[in-house]
Amino acid sequence: MENSEKSQFQFRNYIIKKSLIEINNVPKKHSDINIKFNPKGIIDSKNNTFNLEFQTIMTSVDNSINIDVILSANFIFDSNISKDVLDALFYSNAPALIFPYVRAYISTLTSISGISTLTLQTLNMTSIGKVLKENTTTI
Repeated sequence: MENSEKSQFQFRNYIIKKSLIEINNVPKKHSDINIKFNPKGIIDSKNNTFNLEFQTIMTSVDNSINIDVILSANFIFDSNISKDVLDALFYSNAPALIFPYVRAYISTLTSISGISTLTLQTLNMTSIGKVLKENTTTI
């Protein structure tokens, strides 16, 4: 990989900060589950870091299953990236990069909990990016 360039925006790591699953009854079918995302971001301009806290809340219509997972992801970026490019990286790319980890975690969590595996569908992150932008602070 001699010719490869270091990316100006890098996903460093993640941690599951919260993991809750409540099973009141075995769900009859997974199609009756509502999903909500609550993303929050912190831009640290001094250290060129971006922290994305991505909460996923899933509740079945009949309240038979409730899941609440918070994944916190850390990114670093070069200081010479324009604001427009950074906005796209923070609000579109970052959620898209971590969503597979959320999907895998929830699938694993449900499969080892004695119920059938719940697999989230792939999603367009555009609307999540808009909410994330509103919920991002700069320090």
